Amino acid sequence: MAEVTSALTTHDLVLTVASAAEIAYHGTDGQEAEMIPIDAYDLARCLKVVNTAVRDFIAKGPPGGWHWRNRDMEVSLVQSYEGTATAGTAASLTDGDIAGDYADDYFNGYVLKITAGTGIGETATVADFTGSSGKFDFAALSGASTPDTTSQYRIARSTQVIDADASRYLLPQDFQGEVAGDISFIADSEACGLEWTSEGELRRLREVDVPSGDTPYLAAVKPYSTKRRWELMVHPRPSGNSTVTFPYKANFDSLTLIAGVASSASTTTLVDDTFAGMYPDNYFNGDTIRIISGTGKTSYATVTDFTGSTCTFTVADWLYQNGEAGGTDPSTDSVYYVDAGDTHPAGLEFDFAIVAACLAFTEQEFSDVKRGYMDKYLNVDLPSAWAIDGRTRPKKLGVMKPGNGPRTVYVNRGIVEYSA
Repeated sequence: MAEVTSALTTHDLVLTVASAAEIAYHGTDGQEAEMIPIDAYDLARCLKVVNTAVRDFIAKGPPGGWHWRNRDMEVSLVQSYEGTATAGTAASLTDGDIAGDYADDYFNGYVLKITAGTGIGETATVADFTGSSGKFDFAALSGASTPDTTSQYRIARSTQVIDADASRYLLPQDFQGEVAGDISFIADSEACGLEWTSEGELRRLREVDVPSGDTPYLAAVKPYSTKRRWELMVHPRPSGNSTVTFPYKANFDSLTLIAGVASSASTTTLVDDTFAGMYPDNYFNGDTIRIISGTGKTSYATVTDFTGSTCTFTVADWLYQNGEAGGTDPSTDSVYYVDAGDTHPAGLEFDFAIVAACLAFTEQEFSDVKRGYMDKYLNVDLPSAWAIDGRTRPKKLGVMKPGNGPRTVYVNRGIVEYSA
């Protein structure tokens, strides 16, 4: 039996609503197992139900609020690697100065950004790195430039780093800007003195340059520009790897998901012109695209680049369901969905209550669904969730010194790990 390791995803909750409302997709011939709707209107209604249900669940917390919302964030800071190209093509950049310094595949999957020279400001996700020659292979730079010997670049080995800038880190979806305490380095990190400051102060310090080669001593959080997310900024840019932590209040924005039928596809792309121009470049970078029906069914891939104007998803390779390379390439009959891997914010122990909330609000959105879901949610599952939340509160371990006066106790606090 597989061990339960995570809460229900956006896909899981949307499928629950679609099934209850009897609008699930069953393939072109109607004979396949139920899937999430691919009709944009039906999918939007399901997402509306899911997001309304999660917000209602959070609003109906016990007296004093939900304990599960009190969390600790851990962010792994990494160093940047910088250099200048000694050669380049439309799909590669070679830095002969680092030939032999790093192992094959050392930078695979990370974003490289051109910081000066030809292609400045453009990015690409590294599909393959050859250590012996210092060659980075990718599908193409985001602006289709061909790097040359004037091209300077930067790369950081973290999928949370934004624009290859190791002073910026994308925070998870449940963080919506509500910091609940001081920020510090974790124990045994051989660093200290990190303090919160304003976004404006960090912008002032970064006006001319972002210094690197030192341990950060300032930090701020700010909205991330191209997604409804937040980012952590530190100053100066880290010279090594370390981990910082801070308490925060988990919040909820929305769960999103798109699905459709490919209008064209290849060994490394899937295009759906239905969504052309609706999302900015790179919006789905790092998300997973899955084929659920038609050619390539069960194949999936990680989006390495997204072009918003044409809604083109670029991938390194389509994988089999078990993760092995060489999956079946999609075609124009391929039904897909794009999943960021987001889960509802409450945690897996509240799955039943979240599902109950989704079913309850399915009754409100779809007039022909009347099965008593709302009554069950309010009178059975919600009170049960209160009890579960109460049992997760920190337990006092007892008084640690005798006599009268102030008492010292220790509490056990949960840690939410967030690493590269």
